[in-house]
Amino acid sequence: MGMTEPYSQPLPPISAKLDDNVKYLNELLGVGQGPGHSWDIMAKPFAFSNLNMMSYVLNGYFLTMNMVLILNDVEKCIQTFVSQHQTYTLQDLMNYLNTNVTFVQVQPVTKMEDVVRFILSGPMVTFVDGYDAALLIDTRIYPMRSIQEPEIERVVRGPRDGFTETMLMNTALIRRRLREPSLRAELMQIGLRSKTDVSLMYLEDVANPETVNMIRERLKSIQADTIAMAEQSVVELIGKVKWNPYPIVRYTERPDVATTALVEGHVVIVVDTSPEVIIAPITFFQLLQHPEEYHQYPMVGTYRRWTMLLATLITIILPGLFLLANFHPDLVPKQLAFFKAKKNDPLPLWAELIIAEVAIDILRVAVMTSPVTLASMVSIMAAVIFGQFVAQIHLLQPEVLVYMALVMVAQFSLTSYDLASANLMSRLFILLCTQLGFAFHLRALGFGVALAALLVFLITRKSFGVPYFWPLFPFKWKNGLDNVVLRKPFADIRGRPGVLRPKMGRRNG
Repeated sequence: MGMTEPYSQPLPPISAKLDDNVKYLNELLGVGQGPGHSWDIMAKPFAFSNLNMMSYVLNGYFLTMNMVLILNDVEKCIQTFVSQHQTYTLQDLMNYLNTNVTFVQVQPVTKMEDVVRFILSGPMVTFVDGYDAALLIDTRIYPMRSIQEPEIERVVRGPRDGFTETMLMNTALIRRRLREPSLRAELMQIGLRSKTDVSLMYLEDVANPETVNMIRERLKSIQADTIAMAEQSVVELIGKVKWNPYPIVRYTERPDVATTALVEGHVVIVVDTSPEVIIAPITFFQLLQHPEEYHQYPMVGTYRRWTMLLATLITIILPGLFLLANFHPDLVPKQLAFFKAKKNDPLPLWAELIIAEVAIDILRVAVMTSPVTLASMVSIMAAVIFGQFVAQIHLLQPEVLVYMALVMVAQFSLTSYDLASANLMSRLFILLCTQLGFAFHLRALGFGVALAALLVFLITRKSFGVPYFWPLFPFKWKNGLDNVVLRKPFADIRGRPGVLRPKMGRRNG
């Protein structure tokens, strides 16, 4: 899979002697009882006719009754084959089992490294004495939860099914919506120790081959021991994120969103054990789109899109603008007098804004990490304390509470939690630059420099070769900015985002 050898020494080839294979695997996998052994890897010897066999299977990945039926079928197939052939080779027997065992996925395995990988992935692997290969029967039934409504990107109308932690189920949910022959789902394992299953999905006749090859090679080149954090680990490793707070991919729990992205020419990465799939490449403005826009009429969806753009501006610049207005109250028009705050509190205004920001984040984390039965109590206590006593003791001014509450509501309204978190970092940056500009008697220069620096930062970012601030920079109206400010009727949607350089630039609505 393009990775270096995950084991300290190369694995030996499969031996024709059953005892050699059993001895090696039992030691490598720790099969047995007592300290240093694994109880969940099962090794079951069998003797059918005059053949000695050993089967390995991972406990918890199969139903006992299914396993009994499969083993009974294997025994009957061997008995039938032996009774019909006076002389035969083990290759003939394995070919017969491969064809006649009444189970969907049956195949020979010729390499020991593949044997180890399959055993640890769940299928049953069987060795036959005298045969230098193994027989794989995929009996896996993954532990999984039922399909539920996504926690994020909820809609008033529309489908309620969401991705689960099982990759097979997630790809099936996409296939259900996109019965397209050109849809590809490439399987690979990443993580030198975890061997996490990852599926790379794209439309072969639509997606840009260069983008697909780039993402494929970056996935294969991952050298990390494990991908325990699932989708976040994958994105940081293939996207070379470093200290960039802005998301370069979009996460979604909705199969309809992933399907739409595939049709537009994006690549979808499905990581096993994660209920979210990865959409790449992505732009800043695509992160603002919400599925609800497409489950409402175009005019209503367009209005909702404008509110998301406004909410984004509020989350980024409102505290800095509020601070700037109070630095120069003489420049504030009478109609905007509500931007002015009192000056009789002991703490400076910028410190109050930061305290409010940190307090809101602490409250958010407290509610998120508290048990469900206690979360409401935590919220009520915080509301009572912040709503009544903080202003009374002159820790925070009422105006600060009002504006920071507005910022919090606007932040929570954004579809992308990662974008909202990145806007938080930008908000603090602008706030501090505004304060420094006032401290050095530069008037509004600090605020202006902060906005310019943020804009330059976003313009110079890329998501897998795609300009992050497209279609504003570089500017493009048709099939670009018009799709940002307007939720067009489905009958008028004909093009794909040109920045993705798809093979087919035009599509049916």
